[in-house]
Order: sequence, then structure tokens, then C-alpha cells
Amino acid sequence: MALILLPSPAFADPNDYVPVDAREVEPARPVAVLLPQSRIASSIELGRIMFPAGGGGALGLLIINGQNSIPERLAEGALERVETRIVPLLEALDSFDVAPLATGATQVVLENTPWLGAGPPELLSRAPEQPDGEGASTGVSFSNPRSGGLFEYESNQTEAAQAWVANTSDLQREFNAAHADAEEVAQFLWRYQMSPDFTQVQVVADVSLFRPGESEAFYTQQLISSVRLRRPSFVEEENVATWAANDGALAKRAIDRAFARAGDMLPHILAQDEAGFEQATDLDRESVTAAGYHGPVLFHDDAGPLFWARDDDQNLAAFVATQVVRN
Repeated sequence: MALILLPSPAFADPNDYVPVDAREVEPARPVAVLLPQSRIASSIELGRIMFPAGGGGALGLLIINGQNSIPERLAEGALERVETRIVPLLEALDSFDVAPLATGATQVVLENTPWLGAGPPELLSRAPEQPDGEGASTGVSFSNPRSGGLFEYESNQTEAAQAWVANTSDLQREFNAAHADAEEVAQFLWRYQMSPDFTQVQVVADVSLFRPGESEAFYTQQLISSVRLRRPSFVEEENVATWAANDGALAKRAIDRAFARAGDMLPHILAQDEAGFEQATDLDRESVTAAGYHGPVLFHDDAGPLFWARDDDQNLAAFVATQVVRN
């Protein structure tokens, strides 16, 4: 998969939980809302052979090691195709502002996780730009901090992905520098995008805790909040048309619901201590398969499940919350 995720710069094995005795800091942590995109992102899926570490087998390893440009070329070509298909949705969402949704979801998390930080959260938003000054594509590759750091480039990342990563890193440094006197800072990095087959709207939240004088986050956790079509098509263009119809009404509703769900679910994740995280990720627990992910259930209500998904071949390790929208 070449998809979503990206937490904070090059961390080495950040913690998956915050110990109870380390949660309160004085003064309270400043909180950033990072939104380094101005339009919904596209995403691509290339298959396991594109990942040099894990997946693809001996043949895949030989191909990748022997012809390093192949993954990049395939990724760029795939991104170019989906960028063409996503155009009707981009037009429908042209004036749709998600910054209030990201800020609002973060505020909900803070209200339900009092130890995390001080409000109101500060919004930092800046879209990547192409060298000619035009807005860059926001399609990016799937990467996960547990595979060596969000900002370690995978071989199949596109130029758009690298621009997004660089821009995100700039925003993080800007916020940390502005709060250099703080003992710790909290950062919510938000992304919203379409799944590769355009059957899902996905909002990805990466929560990280930093000590401003350090370049690596000491805690990070990720949530993928997915809203999928109840009756999707196998034809990508038809799914795009469904989302874009009526001035993007369905897409706007799904994006709103995905952000809101993330705000409601993140407190369940942040509440985990060491024992809680081990229990939440125990593969012997009740499990669920939804939206292309599988893992043990942490929480379930009428809207859908919140569960832990891990796939080392796909560099995936994140909590996932899924919903269905009628189309």
C-alpha cells in the first residue's frame, strides 16, 4: 500500500503509551493542530513487492535492489492516474474547509483527556508547493513510525509525498521553536484522503509528544478513521462520481463524520497505559475485519468498531475506527 500515515520526524521506537505517572506536566503542554494540506489527498496501492523490507519475497528483493528506480516510477505513474480520477471530487470540495473540523476534533480530545495539554489548540496549516509555486499533489505513501520513523523515506514514495513530509517537518519545528520553554508539547498531525479505490474517506490522526529540545517524539500513536460507502462500485470513477454528486454532499458528510469519530475515539487510545496497550493489542481478543483492516477490538458502539491493526509487510501499526455511509 502507498497510502496515508505520517507522524513526527525520525523517531526511534517511540512509546506506544504514556505511563500514568508521566502524564501530568507543569505547565500544561501546548497543543498544535498540524494540517499540511489544502485539499483532499489521493492515495495509491502498489502491492507488497514495492517494500524493500518485508514482502515481495526473493524476487521482489532482487528487483528492488537491482533496479531502485522501479518503485518510484510505478508510484509516480499510479499517483498520476488517481490524480486524474479525483478531479471531479476536488472540484466539488473546492471551498470546503476542514481546518475547523481538525481543530474541533482536537478540542474534543483535550476535553476528554485533561492531562494531555492546555487548550485551545493552535492551528498550523500550510500546503506544500511545487517549485513553480503551484499547489502540489497531496498523494503520499504509507509509512509508519514503528518501521523506523515516519520521515524515513520508503523507496516508493513520490515527490508529492516527500514534499508533504518536508512541509510537515517544517510545521513541527516551527511549533516546537515557538514553545522552546515548554517542558513538553503535544502535536496532532491530521491528514484526510481517499482510499486507493475511492470507496473510503480516511482521516488519519497522529498524536505525538515532544520535548522541544529533542528532535524525536517520545510518544506517538496513530488512528485511521474511515467512512466507507455502503454500496461501492468496482469502478473507481463511479465511486468518485458518487462522492462528488450534489456539490460533494456525501463526501462532506463523510469527512465531517470521520473527523468527529477521530475526536471521540482518540481518548480511548490515549487512556492506555502499558497493561492497557498490551491488552488492546492482544491478538487472542475478539477481532474484527473492516475497511480492509483486521485486528482485536478495543471499543465498539453503534457507529462501528475501534480496533488495533498491524501488518508488518505493509508497515502498518495503528488503531482503526470504521463507519459506513449510505449512498
